Amino acid sequence: MGIWKKLLILISSTFILSGCSILNNKNVAGLQVITNDTASSLFLDGQYLDKTPYINKTIQPGEYTLKIQPDDQKLVPYETQISLQKNTLTVVTWKPGSRSENSGGIIYEMEEIKSNQGELSFITIPDNSIIKFDQREQQFSPLIIKNIEPGHHQFEISLPSYEKQHHTINIIKGYRINITAKLAKSNPPEEKDSNQDSVVLIKDDLESTQSASASGQLVIIKSTGFFQNNIEVLKVRKEASTSAAIIGHALVGNSYPYLNENPTGWFKISFDNQAGWVSDQYAKLANE
Repeated sequence: MGIWKKLLILISSTFILSGCSILNNKNVAGLQVITNDTASSLFLDGQYLDKTPYINKTIQPGEYTLKIQPDDQKLVPYETQISLQKNTLTVVTWKPGSRSENSGGIIYEMEEIKSNQGELSFITIPDNSIIKFDQREQQFSPLIIKNIEPGHHQFEISLPSYEKQHHTINIIKGYRINITAKLAKSNPPEEKDSNQDSVVLIKDDLESTQSASASGQLVIIKSTGFFQNNIEVLKVRKEASTSAAIIGHALVGNSYPYLNENPTGWFKISFDNQAGWVSDQYAKLANE
């Protein structure tokens, strides 16, 4: 299969890429922009391109400024720098919102590397987003994953209070895929559903956390000497046991609501909208 055919099936997600084709001229680059069902105008270095969805495989390689201008004036435009490498396709997926905070998407760019394997690079806005790749333990952005077997893999990008990104990607040997993800803020629960019963359920679910916060009971994470992607963290477990499943990593120096349970050696905290346990060897109550 030709390299362009491989590149055109690079991303498998909630959208469908355009049909496959092969370029004879290896000195050009490609650009594809998808805005789901939101019609938008595209500008490259200030020059109008076309409406979305858009694909062009005959662009001169180089660094460009891409602007996405939604037709709906209630939605905000988006402007970003992109790198178009020769013989590769850069894919931009964007979901415009009414404000910059609730707009988001992903840019996929490729560069050739000297390897029989593939690589992934993650840069996120905000930084320190949680990255889950295949079945590996979660890490934090910015992140580079090397020596990936060619083929289909899954990744997830998440952060509390932001919409989760979950995608399947095809890794090609000899290429690094650079992923730049801008996460969109989630709407507050009250904006999603005004139904009174739902509000009551949300209140019940958060009752212990709200009570802890109101009483000033917070758990501070102390230095652990354990680093994930150069960030010092503490493992948060599902149960109060070192053999229990890890549900995430608390950042050293951060505070988390205390859920008023402290069996020997553990604190129960509210973490990522769920209950978790941290070792009291590396944590303490804020008022201690």
